[in-house]
Amino acid sequence: MTKMMRAIEISEPGGPEVLTLTQRPIPAPAHGQVVLKVAYAGVNRPDALQRAGAYNPPPGASDLPGLEAAGEVVALGAGVTELEIGDQVCALLPGGGYAEYVATPAAHCLPIPAGLSLKQAACLPETCFTVWSNVIARGGLEAGERFLVHGGSSGIGTTAIQLAAALGARVFTTAGSDEKCQACLGLGAER
Repeated sequence: MTKMMRAIEISEPGGPEVLTLTQRPIPAPAHGQVVLKVAYAGVNRPDALQRAGAYNPPPGASDLPGLEAAGEVVALGAGVTELEIGDQVCALLPGGGYAEYVATPAAHCLPIPAGLSLKQAACLPETCFTVWSNVIARGGLEAGERFLVHGGSSGIGTTAIQLAAALGARVFTTAGSDEKCQACLGLGAER
């Protein structure tokens, strides 16, 4: 690997035109982290808010946008045993996904689901981790329970419907139009 990479940074708050190409050092993995060679990065609302100047990255996180990506593991930090160099993963990132390489905790990496491309998998981590953490880990949703999803046609909503239905919950949802409601039914909502 070279020592520098291309990255997209925010030159000033504003619209998409403030995203500029720059050179940055390739990150090194800290303890428990991996470095990914990014194939695709997802685009999320916090990325747009950060670009507009309305969202600050957490302390210690990269100032580059990009909270999810898919790619190949190219470096392992000390203590990483569950991944190997060459593994293809999608990952939740602490920022920095709009770059050729990004460092992230190994625990935030998921294998690429069977049948999905890297491009498709890059769009999974942010919504899947959010829904899993809030609905299943914290909320304790179980098979047979009733689950109401407001805004069922949103990114989080569509993921919540599918995960809850796969878990065996009875899923109900709200959405803003008949077409959106039909889409929610197609994803596993009961009503």
